[in-house]
Amino acid sequence: MGATNCIECGNIFSFDVLPRRGAICFKCHLQGIRLGFTHGKEDFHGPTIVERQRQQEQQAADAGIKAERVGNRWV
Repeated sequence: MGATNCIECGNIFSFDVLPRRGAICFKCHLQGIRLGFTHGKEDFHGPTIVERQRQQEQQAADAGIKAERVGNRWV
């Protein structure tokens, strides 16, 4: 069991085995990790799924296309 000062914030943290990240406490380690995502961003920013569905239905109706729902997909 050991203890050392974090090189980022200076707080003392203890450990059984020095972590692979070095002398950085878990709090500072988490701040350095980008918890983001690459797929599905449009589902959280911009129109919702229902709004996009209504827009597609309206565009199809304006173009004279009768769009019908088939299962879970739109054709």
